[in-house]
Amino acid sequence: MNFSLGYIKNDNQFLLRQFGGEERDRGKLMDLEELKDAELNGLIYSENFLTEDNKPTLFELIRFFPLRKGEEFALSHDAFADLDDTNAQKIYSKMNEPWVLGNNLSLLEELFKVINHLKKLYPNERTAFFEELWFILKSNLGATDLTIVYNDIELAKKETEKNKLIRVKVEGSRNPNPVSGGEVEDKLMAHYENEFNQVFNVSEYDPHKGELVLTASINNSPVLVMAKINQLTRLQKALMNSLFEGLQNHN
Repeated sequence: MNFSLGYIKNDNQFLLRQFGGEERDRGKLMDLEELKDAELNGLIYSENFLTEDNKPTLFELIRFFPLRKGEEFALSHDAFADLDDTNAQKIYSKMNEPWVLGNNLSLLEELFKVINHLKKLYPNERTAFFEELWFILKSNLGATDLTIVYNDIELAKKETEKNKLIRVKVEGSRNPNPVSGGEVEDKLMAHYENEFNQVFNVSEYDPHKGELVLTASINNSPVLVMAKINQLTRLQKALMNSLFEGLQNHN
């Protein structure tokens, strides 16, 4: 599985490295200000770097990915620069798994509140609904990339025209990006058509490649989720099932 990690080098820079590719990535040195937009799956920092001044800014990032001290892994910046894929995967798992578990427990504690909020968005603010759902799924699955494909209605612009059923895709690795779907999305929805009769289903999961496909239905409208993840636990599956079950209109 491909993933990216960053290591803060000093007060001004961090090293961004990609792992899991065919060729070894030596990394890219970036300005610390770019952290707010960097597509990272985890960030490592030295205990010496953390001060009362930068702590609030740094810990705002934990919403997007896990943060851990390099000292926890006996990992210096220089060692990180030479890290191979196998050891990087071990470190990433140690970062990702407790972060995801924390997100799972937070969602469990707030599940009814989250469901009620989303249900208010669904009828009239469909884009906002799926952007928020995207973020919930990404953080609770610990996904490096996540895509949601769903149906929407394009309203007619003229009296002589009819409303049109369209596909919309929400994709991204850090923030949700909604775009109009095309032929590929039409084929995907057709491919999984027979699986949308369930409220929630793990359609495909390859633990070696980290590839996950979820099929779901919200008030009989199909939803397809594709993600790259580190692992899939019973708690995650139970939470996702409860979330989608709660989004149904049973009245």
